[in-house]
Amino acid sequence: MNKPYITEGIGFINYAWTELSLRILAERYDDNGYAELSFFRKNGAGEDLLHTTRANLLATPTMNSLAKRLEKNSTDISWSDILTYVTGKTIEIARRGEPVETIWPSEGDDLTPAYLLEPILYLNHPTVIFGDYGSLKSLLALVIAYIAQLPYLDNGLGLTTLEESIHCLYLDYEDDSSSFRKRWSAIQRGFGIKASMPIEYRRMTSTIADSIESLERIKDDKDIKLLIIDSLGPAARGNLNEPEPAIKYHEALRKLGITSLTLAHCAKDQLTRKRTIFGSVFFTNLARSVWECKAEQEAGEDEAVISLKHTKANLSRLSPPLGYKFTFTDNSIAIAKADLKGTGLSGELPLSVRIKDLLRNGAMPVNDIAAALEANGGSVKTTLNRLAKNEVTVKVGDSWGLKVL
Repeated sequence: MNKPYITEGIGFINYAWTELSLRILAERYDDNGYAELSFFRKNGAGEDLLHTTRANLLATPTMNSLAKRLEKNSTDISWSDILTYVTGKTIEIARRGEPVETIWPSEGDDLTPAYLLEPILYLNHPTVIFGDYGSLKSLLALVIAYIAQLPYLDNGLGLTTLEESIHCLYLDYEDDSSSFRKRWSAIQRGFGIKASMPIEYRRMTSTIADSIESLERIKDDKDIKLLIIDSLGPAARGNLNEPEPAIKYHEALRKLGITSLTLAHCAKDQLTRKRTIFGSVFFTNLARSVWECKAEQEAGEDEAVISLKHTKANLSRLSPPLGYKFTFTDNSIAIAKADLKGTGLSGELPLSVRIKDLLRNGAMPVNDIAAALEANGGSVKTTLNRLAKNEVTVKVGDSWGLKVL
């Protein structure tokens, strides 16, 4: 048996034996030995599909059974030899990994991160925004896509984007194109820009990992630079509390190699009351930047305020919290910067900012400050002492106040 002509791509290996008019396509293979195999036989100008299966290539009984199944259709081929070759080569490729690189220090390097949209999206790295249902994170994602695509440099939201237009692909696991179009249209009207701007949209049913080949083709065909996934649960699927779905999810994003924004729901640690991305800690660990989104909106009101709190940053310092106000009409959604002070989201501000804002009303003891801010007394005392070193606060008896300059 002659060796086949082998073609490799993102997530697939194609084996072609010209003398046998045979082609085998291996997809979704992994280093544990599993692969999806499709068998084709040339028939004139086209091909006949002989069989498709997902199998454990390392399971001898399974491969023997597959060989017998194929022999019923094509008795002129030594299927045992063919499958032995495909198994060995597929496992070799799956376990080969990336080549080793020799990295030399560079005088021109610094630790300043590159952004697609500063401070929210690192360039070519995964970001996650998580929050409760109703936190308006999906609308915020549309705003981010609009600013990045236009590009809208003078957006008034304190967001700095690349100067060239980029193409965005929105993967929707929760709604349909009709609802999405209405929200996209409303966002454009809210910005008050007359020229219509399209966005690439795909309604999704399979996971990101299972869709990697088609997403790679779309990325290349449409020159996609930003991927938005709404939302994490159905996009990863499985038992989200186990590491495997998170690892496979981020492995797929690494293969695409572009900037991504994932929208996720949140969980709350009942002991610490800390809010995190729902599921395994690996969803947080493997993301390069994580933001928590909260919203405040009274029933029946046409306005809502959201806060974005930076909870993880791998490539930069944590950004100060961001505040935005959405204003809704019958056909538009406008967004503007908002001051979180005096809102129900003021608790998202750093403790030092909240203390300074409280002490503008007069000096207070540490315990009273902690009670008013629902903060830990030790943290309040530490923050007050730090502010005193910076000549912001001063202790007067048992109370603390702002230093008069």
